[in-house]
Amino acid sequence: MTARDVAKVLYDIETYLGLHGENDFKSSAYGRAARAMETSGIDIAAAMESPGGFAIPGVGKALASEIREIVESGTSSQLEELRGATPPGLIDILKIRGLGAKKVRAIHLQLGVDTLRGLEEAVRENRVASLPGFGAKSQAKILEGIEELKKSSGKFRINTATEYGEHLLSELERLSSTVRVAIAGRLRRGAEEFDSLSFVVESDDPAAVERDLAGIEILGEIARDGRTIRGLIDGSYSLRIDVTPAAHYHAVLHQRTGASDYAFMISIPLADRGYDLREDGLFRDGEPVALESEDDLFRLAGAAVIPPELREGIDEVRRALDGDMPRLLEPDDIQGMLHVHSTWSDGRSGIAEIVEHVRGLGYRYLLITDHSKSAFYANGLDERRLEAQGREIDAINEGLDPAEFRVLKGIECDILGDGTLDFSDDVLATLDAVVASVHSQFTLSGEAQTERICRALANPYVTILGHSTGRLILKRKGYDVDLKHVIQAAAEHGKSIELNCNPYRLDLNWRMARYALRKGVPIAINPDAHTLADFANMRYGVMMGRKAWLTRERTLNALSLDGFLEFVRKSRGEKIVEGA
Repeated sequence: MTARDVAKVLYDIETYLGLHGENDFKSSAYGRAARAMETSGIDIAAAMESPGGFAIPGVGKALASEIREIVESGTSSQLEELRGATPPGLIDILKIRGLGAKKVRAIHLQLGVDTLRGLEEAVRENRVASLPGFGAKSQAKILEGIEELKKSSGKFRINTATEYGEHLLSELERLSSTVRVAIAGRLRRGAEEFDSLSFVVESDDPAAVERDLAGIEILGEIARDGRTIRGLIDGSYSLRIDVTPAAHYHAVLHQRTGASDYAFMISIPLADRGYDLREDGLFRDGEPVALESEDDLFRLAGAAVIPPELREGIDEVRRALDGDMPRLLEPDDIQGMLHVHSTWSDGRSGIAEIVEHVRGLGYRYLLITDHSKSAFYANGLDERRLEAQGREIDAINEGLDPAEFRVLKGIECDILGDGTLDFSDDVLATLDAVVASVHSQFTLSGEAQTERICRALANPYVTILGHSTGRLILKRKGYDVDLKHVIQAAAEHGKSIELNCNPYRLDLNWRMARYALRKGVPIAINPDAHTLADFANMRYGVMMGRKAWLTRERTLNALSLDGFLEFVRKSRGEKIVEGA
């Protein structure tokens, strides 16, 4: 168990204590301890074995025995007791954005509400607005939050879809009844959220495939209609498997990958050449046309190959027919890791450990961007600690070959409410690059939020705008902002905008990233890494970048180190001397 795992249990205890009306001093003590554990970066098992136990600011002796119980058992007897005494529906209500434990407790005690449905009824009957501390505005926000939860019910993010998809792909490939298997649908072409997964299987015996699926543990409610098999994954998510003979495999995979608008558009040039593209295959004069690969289908249509990520039915077919298909960004094109957090703020690894990991992944440079001082909840750095971190980075660079790898000094600097930055220009000027992000005051009007971000982009020391809408997929829709205006400001000031690879964010979304590219704004594919495992999320960012028609040339961190530093200098308004 890690310190972060312990922190999660402590946060849960804080929440349940709040639901049960425990005094603020006791419940907040758990919250403080959780935040301290979260940012400590300690090896909790080793610390527990030391003769003196562990000493972390914010974690008092009174909690030491409970933390030991959590480490040894994976939970807390107090937490289990609190859970048992809490109506499960209250935890569902807590998922509503803006509702904390105190407000949920007040609603429960004063209205007798203990389910989401009961809360919705109370809101629609105008009973919540009359409660002390609520009012009509709060009631309207609660209803909005309930609607958001409804929309996200039964949906999952790209990381969960990928985990399920790759696991099922492996399971389907093992079946004796299958010859070839491929992931299809929205997962193959990339999406931010899902309510189902789709596969195409080559087999001459759909009934045998159906029987074999019973052996896959996470599948249930399997039913077949001809060559289409449907079911549920883990009892929650929809599954579709199209079973096809070898002759139709590539055509069916193509059809089950693209959006419906795309399928219609690509069928037109095929029809002009005498081919009939249907859900069950490709035909000519009523006879099936066998394809060696999907590429053959595009050749028959007289079009360039359209990568799966682009098959959305926008303008990709026209461009493919015109031969106007660029080489899209590939994972190996990325040279630098930008937007990375260490134990100096809320990351889980020290800088030296991160450097070793990133070098092992084959990258050439790393920009450390811990939080700035306003992000106190994330152990943000003040000027003194930022300077100390810089000395550590200098020491690490002394042990590296600069021709092979370099660590750059940066910060994820908070954009304050008025658009100024959390550090003075004199401090920012000492850094190699700056990611500027909004972490507070999400409820500003769209006009104020837009002006705030545009003012930050006008600062010469800002290099990249981080997670530009603040959305959390299936959790938070993000703040009100005019993204087109923000993108125009980034273009005018020579800045980059990140496509944040965190599967909860994927922000800037691919649609607006495509717009940014049209306006000449380079995109940074950033991991926003807080753990070493987070670097694996780059795959999602690259996929979304490809959906936006992103190329290596338009990707900020596909530049060499020298190219990246030159971009920074230009964004600061410095004159670039050729050959210098």
